[in-house]
Amino acid sequence: MVDSIARIAVAVVLLWAALAKLRRRHDVPDWLSAYGVPGALATPLAWALIAAEATVGALLLAGVPGAPHAALGLGVLFVLALAYARARGVERLRCGCFGASEGRTTLLLLRALFFSGLAALAAWGGEVGSPGRDTVVLIALGVLAAAVALLGLLVLALYRQVGVLTLRLGPRVALELAEEGPAVGADAPVLERLERRGSELVVFGSAGCRLCRQLAPGISALAREGLAVRVVEEETEPDVFERWNVPGTPFVVHVVDGLVAAKGTVNTLEEVDGLLATGAGRVHAAA
Repeated sequence: MVDSIARIAVAVVLLWAALAKLRRRHDVPDWLSAYGVPGALATPLAWALIAAEATVGALLLAGVPGAPHAALGLGVLFVLALAYARARGVERLRCGCFGASEGRTTLLLLRALFFSGLAALAAWGGEVGSPGRDTVVLIALGVLAAAVALLGLLVLALYRQVGVLTLRLGPRVALELAEEGPAVGADAPVLERLERRGSELVVFGSAGCRLCRQLAPGISALAREGLAVRVVEEETEPDVFERWNVPGTPFVVHVVDGLVAAKGTVNTLEEVDGLLATGAGRVHAAA
C-alpha cells in the first residue's frame, strides 16, 4: 500500500515536471547551462530530460516493474547535478520542474533528496512488513531529526537574509533616461554573443571606472547564479558603446528575448537588482 501511494506521487511529480519544462522548452537549455552543461549539449539534453521524466512517469502510472528504480535513478541524477552546481558556488537556479521561478540551490537540493527518498519508497516500500513499536519510534525520531535539520537551515537562511537587509538601507533605483541607451521595448542593437533568448544582462564598463570595479564581484555572482551576463569594455569595444548609445559607465541593459526591457546608469548592486525586477515586471505586464 505504501509503495503504491509513493509510486503514484512520484509519477505525478515527474509528469508535472515534464509538462512544465515542455511549456518552457525554449528556456530549458539556458537553465541547464547554469548547471555546467556545455552549450552544444544543452538542447539535446533538455529534450532527453523531458522525455525521460514523461516516460518514467507514464510507466509508473502503468505499474510497469522497474519504473520506480528508474525514477530513483533520475532522483540521484538530480541530486548530483544540484550538488555539483552548489559546489561551484551557484546559489540560485531554475530547475523548471514546477515553473520558471528561481530557487535557492540548497532548498532545491533538499527537494531532490526528498524526491529520491519517495522514489526509494516506491521501489522497496512493498518489501517492508508491518512496523513494530520500536520501528515506529525510530521512524518518528528520524522525522523529528529531519524537521530539526530543516528548521536549522531555515534559521540560517533567515539570519543571512537579515544580514543582507542591513546592508541595503535606503536602496536607490537605476537612472533610466529615454534619450540614453537603446529604447525600451525595441530590439536590442547588434552585439556579438548576445543570445536574444531568455533574460540577459548587458553590462557596460571601462578600465578607469571605480564603480565598475566595485560592481564586478556582484555581476560575477549574478552570472554564477544562472543569469546570462555580457560585459562590454569601452576600451576594447568602443563601437558597441556608440551603437547602444551608452552615456557613460557603469551602464546596464536588461534584455529579454532580444527586446530591451530596462536600462539605466547604476551605482550599486541593489540598483542592478532593481533594474532586473523592473524589466521582469514590464515583460510580465506585456504578456
